Amino acid sequence: MFVIWRHRKDHPVLFPITIAFSMLSFGFGHWIGRIPETKHLLHLSESDIGLCFFGMASGAFLGAQMASTICEKWKPSLVISVSCWLLSLGILLIPFAKNQWTLTSVLFFMGAANSWLNVSINAAASQMETKLNTPILATCHGMYSLGGFLGILSSGIFATAQIPLTIHLPIIGFLMAVYVAFAYKYFDVIQPLQKREARKKFNLPEPWLLKLMIIGLIVMVCEGAVTDWSTLYLRDEMKVSVMLSTLGYAGYSISMAGGRFLGDYVRKYYQPIILVRYGILIGAGGLLVAANLPFTAGIISGFSLTGIGFSIIIPLLFVLSAMQNPDNPTIGISGIATAGVIGFLIGPAVIGMVGEVFSLSVAFNGLGILALFAAYIAWKKY
Repeated sequence: MFVIWRHRKDHPVLFPITIAFSMLSFGFGHWIGRIPETKHLLHLSESDIGLCFFGMASGAFLGAQMASTICEKWKPSLVISVSCWLLSLGILLIPFAKNQWTLTSVLFFMGAANSWLNVSINAAASQMETKLNTPILATCHGMYSLGGFLGILSSGIFATAQIPLTIHLPIIGFLMAVYVAFAYKYFDVIQPLQKREARKKFNLPEPWLLKLMIIGLIVMVCEGAVTDWSTLYLRDEMKVSVMLSTLGYAGYSISMAGGRFLGDYVRKYYQPIILVRYGILIGAGGLLVAANLPFTAGIISGFSLTGIGFSIIIPLLFVLSAMQNPDNPTIGISGIATAGVIGFLIGPAVIGMVGEVFSLSVAFNGLGILALFAAYIAWKKY
């Protein structure tokens, strides 16, 4: 964050970029905090809400396929601003969903907008990192985690105060839209991306990218599980209060934010693959702790440990992919983002089904074992 502050006068766009990262998660944090209430209001089971998450992941997957092309054809400032406006509109519409299918449709719409914003804002940050010749991407992702923490914490306050969803989420959507209207002029300095040569046929990703995509897929399945299910796990299985149920994701987010803010500093002293290997091991341990400890403080600690472990992995994968093609970083970023949303596509529905047949504790144990497999790939394949 000190790097951003130091260069703020020469590059005024840096602060709007980092705040855009926090906006990306801030709105989702407010929605995540009200998932249990939405689930009960619409009378949804674990598998039903899992299919709603499946809709969001489907939209994110489709959006990721389009993202690189959109970023090449449109001005970066327009892609960032329009996708954030669309995301804020989706958050505003969630409370007015009348059944599972209308909720799924809104989440599909939000998933696509999320992918466009995710790819465009990461490409902008990579461009600024190259221009400054100093690491900033982990800091930007730290702002994403901080936005999620502030979103889920304030969402818990809204829920505890029994403010209706139809008032709460429209307020958040409106605030996000107002911010983008203010920040648009700063995004205009971001340079357009170079266009790729037209591809005549489908080609598998290059080996280096495929390895990063597999690791990214598994890590983002685990991240999505904590994001989507930690609140429900604490609320429905552990029977804690509304406010306490938000602390699992809050602890995860603030730990991830802290890890990412330190990430750019740590990158100066350790090789990226070392950080990836041990980060995954720590994250896997956190998932297993959260799944097996029978008391609330232990579960929240486990999710927090998961946040620390996974905090810098995805930013490192984005950096490594951008280094392979600095003229058009969206190619690698889109590949990793696509792998991630495939994980989100599979993960939510499977976790919901496992949670309904067995329990969410069993599901989180399975994710911990899956994360250990990702660490094995990082150790053996590099």
